[in-house]
Amino acid sequence: MFQSSIDIGVNRVFERLVAGLEIEFGSVAAVGLARQFIEAEGADFYWEARARERWLGSYERLDWDESDAFDRIAVSGILDGRHYVAVLLVDAFGSVDALLGVRQFEDGNAAQEAFEATV
Repeated sequence: MFQSSIDIGVNRVFERLVAGLEIEFGSVAAVGLARQFIEAEGADFYWEARARERWLGSYERLDWDESDAFDRIAVSGILDGRHYVAVLLVDAFGSVDALLGVRQFEDGNAAQEAFEATV
């Protein structure tokens, strides 16, 4: 299976979101609003905050046409100070279509083990 590490500002996604919300809503409300945004639009945030990704295989449904091809991608990283492992549907252009599942961990070693066991 294809696996890679991502070297972008992975730990900065939540902080950048909070900083942007502070400008508009003030520092008191920013963290709470950021957490609500992540809950509502989690797939995109988990994708942007990923430190590692692994291709799990193609995802096909009988009721889709061939242009709707997606890949199942496992990702891991840190978001809002918590380690996570998520499985996402991603199209050929690298755009996230859906979050299939996510687990959060306090411990990075537990997240690493879960990421490696994801199928």
